[in-house]
Amino acid sequence: MQFNKQDIIKLCYKIDMPQGMIQEIEKNFHFIEKDKIIPICEKLLNDKQAEEAYKTLKVYTDTLDENKVCELIVFLYTAILSYDKYIEKGINEKIYLDTMKCFSRFVRETYNNINKYVFDRGFWAWRQLSLRIFRIDELEFEIASLNDEIAKKINIPKEDKVLYVHIPSDAVCTNEKLNTTYKNAKIFFNEIFNKQYKILCSSWLLGKELEGFIKKDSGIYNFRKDYNMLDNYFESNDYIEWVFNKFEGDIKDFNAKTSLQKSIQQHILKGGKMTVGLGVLKIF
Repeated sequence: MQFNKQDIIKLCYKIDMPQGMIQEIEKNFHFIEKDKIIPICEKLLNDKQAEEAYKTLKVYTDTLDENKVCELIVFLYTAILSYDKYIEKGINEKIYLDTMKCFSRFVRETYNNINKYVFDRGFWAWRQLSLRIFRIDELEFEIASLNDEIAKKINIPKEDKVLYVHIPSDAVCTNEKLNTTYKNAKIFFNEIFNKQYKILCSSWLLGKELEGFIKKDSGIYNFRKDYNMLDNYFESNDYIEWVFNKFEGDIKDFNAKTSLQKSIQQHILKGGKMTVGLGVLKIF
């Protein structure tokens, strides 16, 4: 497929890319040298090569623009190339587009934090391009390996793959939608990969301290109750981005509006910590 601006803009509209970033893409497209990025794109499609390919891409695109727009352009072109791989596996266009909408979501999240169109998730987004992460309904599911410790705790061979759940910022976590999501995910992975994976999640949403801060009618509560927790907690500041929409700063200066924000702010100011927890999905 030709590397051209029109195809990339067309994909942008299909995945609901913010208009401001589309304008940045149009302005920065001419900086990219096709001959330099084509070999990188081919490797980004390969799960075993994608992470290293991203590092190579970053070295190149970091010289082109400071807001990583050129990096995003290459990712979007690779997303177009990945479409054939989705079709070859029998994956429908809805799941393809829902998965690739991560790029638009990342751009919106960063814009909401810094009021600027920047792409800052290249370190993560190669997973969607290499068919490692798929968006199914409300959640993302990543095919991943385990370390020895976790494999022993959940009683499966270390060489077995599992699914790690990631919670997009636009996920609607009602009981009905979550139940449908997990059921559809199990059907999807059984049909496409011929396997029923054990499903895990490592997230601030499963952190120990949150239990005392959330309401029983909240989306976080709905999500948490579906998991059996393992005793694997570690301290994390993830809450700063996902609860307060900040990348950094002193929590005493944050404008806490919601009950969750106020509870976490008071907890931290009193010397408390927030953690990430690891859970295994209960049987559906």
